[in-house]
Amino acid sequence: MENQTELKWYQKPAGVIILLIFFFPVGLYLMWKNELWTKQTRWIVTGVLALIVIANAGNDKNSSSNSGVGSDSKITKVTVSEAEAFMQNRCNSTNQTLMKKKSVNFNGTKLYMFLSVAENGYVCISSVSENALEVLAADCGPSEIKIEEWNAVN
Repeated sequence: MENQTELKWYQKPAGVIILLIFFFPVGLYLMWKNELWTKQTRWIVTGVLALIVIANAGNDKNSSSNSGVGSDSKITKVTVSEAEAFMQNRCNSTNQTLMKKKSVNFNGTKLYMFLSVAENGYVCISSVSENALEVLAADCGPSEIKIEEWNAVN
């Protein structure tokens, strides 16, 4: 009988390569620990992986700054007339009458506010942002309360 110890899967070159590809920190550690390749090969692999990490770190910053709210050149703002037409259609479909509108500035964003009256006498205050043609919020209640709230909005 030979007194030869069997290497575990993560001590073999194929296992280390798989770990280098799918979970490189562990793969790098095992590559250096087990000394499967020459020192020059290990430094080359380490350098390539370091460059990949640095390149991907730079791409993450660029992709997040080019998407979303930060890129004003790609965002089309909703106009007051578009918001009013949207709310008029919404009121028609919910048996309400659009009564008043006003624009307010909230943290640098223009909000279009609308006052509508339902058939049951309840009054609703709805808001639409300049960033999206959708109702952000709607609050309905007795006319006395809602008209006071409407007058308090600047």
